[in-house]
Amino acid sequence: MGASLYEPINVHKPIGQDIGIVDGPFEYLTVGGVRLPLPFTTRMTVVRLSDGGLFLHSPIKFDEALAGELQRIGVIRHLVSPNQFHYAHIGEWSNVFPDAITWASPRVRQRARARHIDVTFARDLEYNPPEEWRQDIDQTLFPGGYFKEFIFHHRTSKTLILTDTIVNIVLDKMPEPWRTATKLSGMYHPRGQIFFGMRLPLLLQRRRAKAAFAKLRSWRPERIVLSHGRCFDSDCDDVIRRLLGGPAS
Repeated sequence: MGASLYEPINVHKPIGQDIGIVDGPFEYLTVGGVRLPLPFTTRMTVVRLSDGGLFLHSPIKFDEALAGELQRIGVIRHLVSPNQFHYAHIGEWSNVFPDAITWASPRVRQRARARHIDVTFARDLEYNPPEEWRQDIDQTLFPGGYFKEFIFHHRTSKTLILTDTIVNIVLDKMPEPWRTATKLSGMYHPRGQIFFGMRLPLLLQRRRAKAAFAKLRSWRPERIVLSHGRCFDSDCDDVIRRLLGGPAS
C-alpha cells in the first residue's frame, strides 16, 4: 500500500470558532542533500484573530485557489515558522502577501540559508506572545534541544497547536519500510508520541521542560492540532497526562 493524503487538500476545513486546518500535498525529507523516498503529509493551521487578521501556522506550499479562499475569511497578516523545519513555503506566501509579517523560530534563518531557500524573516518569536495576537493566542517555547519549537494555544476554541512535538501518524497512510519504522517509534495513531528527537533533550532540560509542561497543562486544551498525523479531537487531558506525566490541570 502506498502513501495517501488527508483529502481534500488545499481546502480550508473549519474545526472550531475562528480556527481551521488546511491539509496540503506531500513533502519529502532531505538528509545531507539527498531526498529520501519518504513522503509525509503537511498541514497548516489558520486562526482568525480578533482584528480580522489571519495567523498562518506552518504555511504549506502556496496555492492560488487556497489563498483566495483564505482572503474571504480575513486578511493574511502573519506567516509563522514554529520551528526550524517548518518554514520552506513562507517565502512563497510572502511574495504574494508582502504586507504579512514573517515570524522566525530559533535557527530557522541559518537553516534557510544553508538550504538556499529564499525567505526573509521580519520578526522573531519570543517566549511570550506579541501584541499582534496576545488577545487570541498564548504561546511558549517547548524545549527539545535541536528540535525545540514554539507551541500555541488558541483561547476561543481551546485548541493546542503543535508542529512536531507530538506525532500521530496513521499507519495506513505510510508506505513500507517507513510504516514499520514509524510503528517501532511509537509515533502512530491512535496513541501518538512525543517526537523521538525531543525525548532525550527533554530529560536533560528538566527545568525548562517542567515550566513548559506546566504552562501547557494550564491551558486545558480541548483539541490538539498536529502537523503530522491525525489530530486529537477529544480526551486531551488524557493525552497530555500520558505524554507529559502528572495531572492535566
